[in-house]
Amino acid sequence: MKRLALCALLLCVPGCASVSRWATTPSTGFEETAAPPAPDYAQQASWAALPGELPRAEALAEGSDPPADVFFLHPTTYFWRGGWNAPVGGFLTRLITAVTLNGQASAFEQAGRIFAPRFRQMTLSGFDRAEVRERALDLAYADVRRAFEYYLAHYDRGRPLLLAGHSQGSRFLLRLLQDYFASGPLRERLVAAYPVGARVYMGPVERGELAIPICEDARQTGCLVTWRSFARGADPSVDVHPGEPVESETVCVNPISWDRDERPVPAQANLGSIPIPIFGGIPKPQPGLVGARCEGGILWINPPEGCRYAIAHAKGNYHAYDYELFYANVQRNANQRVDAYLERTRLR
Repeated sequence: MKRLALCALLLCVPGCASVSRWATTPSTGFEETAAPPAPDYAQQASWAALPGELPRAEALAEGSDPPADVFFLHPTTYFWRGGWNAPVGGFLTRLITAVTLNGQASAFEQAGRIFAPRFRQMTLSGFDRAEVRERALDLAYADVRRAFEYYLAHYDRGRPLLLAGHSQGSRFLLRLLQDYFASGPLRERLVAAYPVGARVYMGPVERGELAIPICEDARQTGCLVTWRSFARGADPSVDVHPGEPVESETVCVNPISWDRDERPVPAQANLGSIPIPIFGGIPKPQPGLVGARCEGGILWINPPEGCRYAIAHAKGNYHAYDYELFYANVQRNANQRVDAYLERTRLR
């Protein structure tokens, strides 16, 4: 019954815009809404995932240990109007976060140990409230910084490091890159960053303002990949929020070919897609479901058929499936980049 309720919620929130705005908009302003207690990262309950806790699409060999670490920041999973920032202990929020990590972060489990903190994320409607958005996001990012510093102090073993996230989590990932990876030892350990589902503008890239370069092929390391998935003919401006600057074309790295070429990449090259794993476990990836093309900074796809991919955002926005549509390709690519990093460091 709980899983069926979760399924209904996930179907409604992306598509029923007016309902979701009402259901996720607090009745008081930011100053009048008390912030929930900050998470204590010494407590296991403040982590949505720690090594070995996520289901795997494929079992690791017995006794094997993945060679890297993955710091993963989940997307918005708080859809309530109780506050502008989420308490980390809410039951349904934790359940939705678990489902989300199963469909996204698990793609990295062969490559690295997963560390995914809970944080006082901003509620969904905060994106549409310019007077609230930056303060609510700053509060959440303060948690992310503390989680990352706790990871460095208590879990870090000097391994190669992957950063990954989605949507709201990717916003914070980009800030982590600027704050911790512009130079120094952490920059040297960075395999790649995957701030998927975030608007990364070409302007800062061209001006050299981004902490790391954009990845140009499947084995490049120390670089960044991102994409935003839309059905051909959809309007990508639907994810531009009020008051946010629109600077230039956004970055798109094709998650099938792992380059920025604007040629169409056919579905036959897609190693496997999965639906959002609402009922637990990792579904067997379905090869050849969708092709993709980067054009104008957007990843254009042919819409997948069937009800298993019905949780589309309004107007052909497949944001909810940015990872899942290319699950097996992401899984393979994380391994490729870690292997390339290890080969490069062995040759030093």
